[in-house]
Amino acid sequence: MKENISVLFDGFLNLPNLEKLKLVEAINDYFDSNDREPIRRANKAKLAEINFDASESKCRCYGR
Repeated sequence: MKENISVLFDGFLNLPNLEKLKLVEAINDYFDSNDREPIRRANKAKLAEINFDASESKCRCYGR
């Protein structure tokens, strides 16, 4: 496994089980879709709403 995949997988393993399930469902929806661009745009829009400087927006995987 490449380093970036190892880092992401480790973060995934640190998530609570319900969040793991939601992430797997989102990934499955992405790969099952013939039109993935709306999924990418929706995710980019959600990311744009997050204030990464706010304490409640810390990464649940690593706490940063």
